[in-house]
Amino acid sequence: MIALLGALALGTLAPAPVLAQSGSAAGQTTGATASEPSAADRQAAGQAYDRATAAYLARDYPRAATLFETAYRLAPASAALLQAVRAHERAGNNLRAATLALRLQAFYASDAAASRQAETTLAATRAQFARIDVTCAGTCTLELDGVLQDHSSFFAAPGIEHTVRATFETGPVEHSVTGAAGATERVAFEAPAAPIADAHDEQTGPDTADDRGGSGLSPIPFVIALVATAGAGGVLVWSGVDALDGVPAYEAMPTAERLADGQSRELRTNILIGVTGALALTALVLAIVTDWDGDGGTAESESPQVSLTVTPDLGVLTLGGSF
Repeated sequence: MIALLGALALGTLAPAPVLAQSGSAAGQTTGATASEPSAADRQAAGQAYDRATAAYLARDYPRAATLFETAYRLAPASAALLQAVRAHERAGNNLRAATLALRLQAFYASDAAASRQAETTLAATRAQFARIDVTCAGTCTLELDGVLQDHSSFFAAPGIEHTVRATFETGPVEHSVTGAAGATERVAFEAPAAPIADAHDEQTGPDTADDRGGSGLSPIPFVIALVATAGAGGVLVWSGVDALDGVPAYEAMPTAERLADGQSRELRTNILIGVTGALALTALVLAIVTDWDGDGGTAESESPQVSLTVTPDLGVLTLGGSF
C-alpha cells in the first residue's frame, strides 16, 4: 500500500521546474530550466518517498523529512515537498519548514493542498525568523552562510549577521545581512565584471619579444656593421690604389722583390674585398632583422665610436663603445 501511495503521489503529478541555482525576485523562476526526471530518478524518488512515508507513520519525523526532500530533489513534485514541510514541522525544525513553505508557495500556488499547507506553515512561523529575498541580475548560485539554497527566498535566524553569497559565471559576490524576526531583507546582486587579462600576456605581435617592446634587434648592431663595412670599403679603396701604384715601378724594372711586393699588395686587396663583402652582407641581414620601431636599447647604452685611419702602408678601423 505504501509503495502504491508513493507511485501515485510522484507519478501522477507533473514535475515542478527545477531551478538551475539562479537567484530571482521572490516567487519568480527567472533562470530556471524545466527538467524532466529520468525513469531511474523517478524510480529512486518513489522508493525514497515510500521510505519517508514509513518513517512518518512511525513518527520518525527527522528521517521522514530528509527522505521526502530526497524524493523531491530526484523528481520534483508538490506531494513530496508538501510532506517534507509537514515532517519538518513535526520534527520541530520550523526554520527549514518555513523555507520549504516559501518554495511550495512559489511553485505550486495552483495546487490547493500545497497552497493551504504553505499558508498554514508561514502563518505559524514567519514571525519567528528573518526572511531574505534575493534578486540576481543574471543566473547565479545562492548560498546562506556557505549552505546552498535552492530558492531565491529563504528564512534565517534573526538578530545574527548572515553572509549571502551569489556566484556568477564571472565570480562571487557577498553581502552581509542581519534581519529582525518577522522582517524581510531584500538583497540585489549584480554580476562582477570579468577579470581583465594582462594586456602584455594577450599581445601576440612583435612587441612582446623583448623588454624594449620590439621583436627585432636593436639598431646598434646594424649601425656597427654599416660603419665597419664603410671602413673596410675605405681601406679596400686605399689597398686597391696602393696595389696599382706598384705596377708602373715593376714594369719599369721587373725584379723579384717588386714582384713579391706587388703580389703581397694584390693578396691584401683580395682579402679586403672578401672582408668588405662579408661585412656588407652582415649589414644587410641586420637591416632586415632590426626593430626599427623600438628604442634600440637602454638610455645607459653608449653610442659606438668609430675612427678610420689610412696611411700609405696601412688602413686602420677603430671601433669603440658599449652595446
